[in-house]
Amino acid sequence: MTFEEKIINNASIRQKKLMRPAKIAQQKPDTGVSIVKKGAYFLIKDCADVTVKFLAHLAYSSYKAPIKDLNGKFTQAEVIDFVGRSKVEPETKQLLHIILTDIGTAQYKAALGDSEAEPIHGVTTNVAQDHDYTITDGEDVYGDYSLDDIEDAPQPVNIEAKEDVNVDDVTAVINKLIEIFDAK
Repeated sequence: MTFEEKIINNASIRQKKLMRPAKIAQQKPDTGVSIVKKGAYFLIKDCADVTVKFLAHLAYSSYKAPIKDLNGKFTQAEVIDFVGRSKVEPETKQLLHIILTDIGTAQYKAALGDSEAEPIHGVTTNVAQDHDYTITDGEDVYGDYSLDDIEDAPQPVNIEAKEDVNVDDVTAVINKLIEIFDAK
């Protein structure tokens, strides 16, 4: 079974059953139907092709916490095959990028139940200040909109970046996916 098939089979969407019929329709669009117009033939064929290529994306997006929900579902061989195919199949590369983005965000910590999930690693954020937004008669509400009070402006807060994974480093990507999904 492939990495994508595991994503699809473990999803709880009804469309997960589309893969088998889509593969048939991709090869022979007129299976089980009478084609009256040439356009219908290509519509069925192309819809089936899109389904075969992107059903895993739909299934992955249906998970509330995909990193946690898919933990322990993959083998190391499936991860290696998936990353290898991502170098030649654009749809596989896109799915890999979606997964790596999820791994690098606060969703990963939240998916693991970390109540103190941090913002995206390596991003600078501003600390908001409380203001009184009531307007008094004759007040120039725009008067303080200048650079004169720059020391009172919110100061950036640096969040220390975690170890980054270079998406072009196949070994690092494989190792990260094996680690994150606890592939055996």
